[in-house]
Amino acid sequence: MDISLQKIDLVRERTGLSYAEARELLEEANGDVIDALVMMEDELEADAEEHGVSLLEGDMLAPVKNAIRQSNRTRIRVKNHNGTLMELPATLGLAGMILAPKATALGAAALLIAHYSLEVTPAESEETIWEN
Repeated sequence: MDISLQKIDLVRERTGLSYAEARELLEEANGDVIDALVMMEDELEADAEEHGVSLLEGDMLAPVKNAIRQSNRTRIRVKNHNGTLMELPATLGLAGMILAPKATALGAAALLIAHYSLEVTPAESEETIWEN
């Protein structure tokens, strides 16, 4: 088993371990740097699962992705007595509010003055969340 200073330095750079910890990890892996790194990764994943934390980036972004997915399914409808004039995802409406708040407010006011109604409806049901 060959554990050189170069291997210890390599493990330290990749893991942030101390010299003693990196040497112990390499000893457990019989001097193989790749095996040592895999062992370290497995230990981190096991600790994270034990504490209910995910190390995967996709899992960390899951709440954000779910919120975006839900807002894409939620629809904003512009209606009058003749029917629906326009229907768009809530995400697009929110983007308009963020990027051009004055134009969005002016457009909504003009639609309401012209006796159009605005409805916000989730895609799973036909229940209206908000209507004016």
